[in-house]
Amino acid sequence: MTSDRIPRRGGHPAATPSGFRDERDGTATHPSATWEFSRSHAGAVRRAVAEYASHRGLEGMRRSDFVLAVYEGMTNAIRYGGGRGRVRLWTCDGLLNCEVADHGPGIPVTALTGDDLPPDGEPGRRGLWLIRNLSESCRFTTGPEGTTIRITFRLTGQPPAM
Repeated sequence: MTSDRIPRRGGHPAATPSGFRDERDGTATHPSATWEFSRSHAGAVRRAVAEYASHRGLEGMRRSDFVLAVYEGMTNAIRYGGGRGRVRLWTCDGLLNCEVADHGPGIPVTALTGDDLPPDGEPGRRGLWLIRNLSESCRFTTGPEGTTIRITFRLTGQPPAM
């Protein structure tokens, strides 16, 4: 897959989920949607994420990119992070934010580096590459107690009237 947009990494520290404070100004923001997921519920959560993004004005290929990036994070949580996780979505300052979190052993630092697509013979890492390259901004926080992936997209459209 190719993309004509240059991804920005670590750019928008915009908002944080409930219980956390924004490092910039100390304000708290609450997620407006949260789902727990496992392998058996991943498809339903993926559809809910797509609907949420659409209702916030993210459409077309940008919505597809957002949903795929979130789903890749979910897939990593299922495969490597203990088989389950949590997705949180919220908007703030014209940004659509998502966090995918798990309680697995963490991602090796070597898997988080490099801008090139991993070679065909090398197992794994394509999901992380997709997340980095589809997202306008992403951040990985990882360690022995789990991983949180924050994905951010700028909203360009107005949400439809409810």
